[in-house]
Parts: sequence; structure tokens; C-alpha cells
Amino acid sequence: MIDIKAVIIEDEENSRNTLKNMLTDFCEGVEIVGMSESIADGVKSIIEHKPDLVFLDIELPNGNGFELFNYFPPGHFDVIFTTAYDQFAVQAFKMSAIDYLLKPIDLEDLRKGLQKVRAKKHGEFLKEKIETLRSNLNNTFHKLALPSSDGLIFLELDEIIRCEANGNYTEFHLKNGSSHLISKTLGHYEEILKDSNFFRTNRSDLVNLNHIQKYTRQKRATILLSDGTTLNIAEGRKNSFLEIFEGKS
Repeated sequence: MIDIKAVIIEDEENSRNTLKNMLTDFCEGVEIVGMSESIADGVKSIIEHKPDLVFLDIELPNGNGFELFNYFPPGHFDVIFTTAYDQFAVQAFKMSAIDYLLKPIDLEDLRKGLQKVRAKKHGEFLKEKIETLRSNLNNTFHKLALPSSDGLIFLELDEIIRCEANGNYTEFHLKNGSSHLISKTLGHYEEILKDSNFFRTNRSDLVNLNHIQKYTRQKRATILLSDGTTLNIAEGRKNSFLEIFEGKS
């Protein structure tokens, strides 16, 4: 039974055909209703076929995949980006909560992406996700999408003072005094934020280095944050912490 009609927008013929074959031969319930090599042709295909899902390459001739959203309002279809491996791009996707597939595409990753499309509301929060991704790709990372019980929370990184482990959850403490408890581990966010000026001071805390006001070295090394919180720096993390600031001086 077909439950997902899909369009592929990809300029490389081999990549288009490979993805089509994977979807047709190994993914039940998916029908490829159109394939295009440019945004202009993709727009025509979407208007004609009204797909549920678009597989969209970012780098296209005479432009990029984001231009597609100049023609359709959020909610028209779900989107899964396809991209060649680039660590910067991958971090942007993770921070923006956008579904993506790395080329060459892995079949299991493809199936997981289709499961997400089936599980979520059609087009939910697409506009905010796309804008966050576009911004994070064009600049240094400055925005993070967090899953919540009713959707997503979009935070400027500078709003985050620290992230605190709470079992398998992470509590985000913000400048305005509020906090958000997110059902992902601190290790998950440490991986995402490691190149965005955040540092794991101990087993329980990941801090925004921009919010450190004071470092004290007595019996234990401690830091004072902008919200008045004092945290210990684990002995094994102290040298790495100091090297960061020595490198900036």
C-alpha cells in the first residue's frame, strides 16, 4: 500500500537513480512520482504531483535547495535533505532538528528517515527548522532546536547558560531564569555543542564559556557563571579548560 508519494530533486543522475532504486526496491509504501535535477523542474514536479515528501539536495546548479521554499509555504510537504559529508553541515542539521541523509546514502538511515516522516505531523515546524538550518549553515552556529512535548523550542545559543544532566534527561538553564527539561542525554548535547563554545566541566554540567565570570583555583577548581551558579571543574578536565582560555589570550 502506497502511503508516501515522493519527489527527488538531485542534480547528479547517478545519485537520483540510486536513491530511486533504493526506495523502489527496499522501502515499502513509497512511490517516486517525480525526479528533477534543478529547483525550476522540481517546482513543476511538486505542483503536478503534490508529493508527501521531497528528497532535496542542498547544492544544486545555479542555486541551492533552500530556494525551493520560496515557492511553497511550510506544510506543503515533508523534506529530507541529502548532502555530501561535511562535518560543519552535519552539525548544522543536528542543531536544526532537520532530517538529512549523508551521501552515499545508507539504506538503514533511509528507512529511519521514512519512519520519522510517517510518525510526525505533516510539515510540523518546517519553517522554523529551515530558517534555523539556513542560518546555521551560513554563519557560525547560533541556534539550537530542542524537542518538547508539543513540538520544538528554538534557542539562541547565547541564551543558554548551562546544560545539566538529570538521568537520561538534560535540563537547559537560560539567561532569563527559565529552564527546559529535554528527553535526551547530556552526552548527546555535548556532541552537538562541542564546537560551539560549550565545555563539559564534569559529569553533570556542560557550560557556555561566554557565561563564565570567574575561575577560582583552591582545593578544587571552580567557575562562577553569569546566573550566580558555582560549578566544580573535574580534576581531569582542568587542564583542557585552561588550555581553551590560554589559546584565546
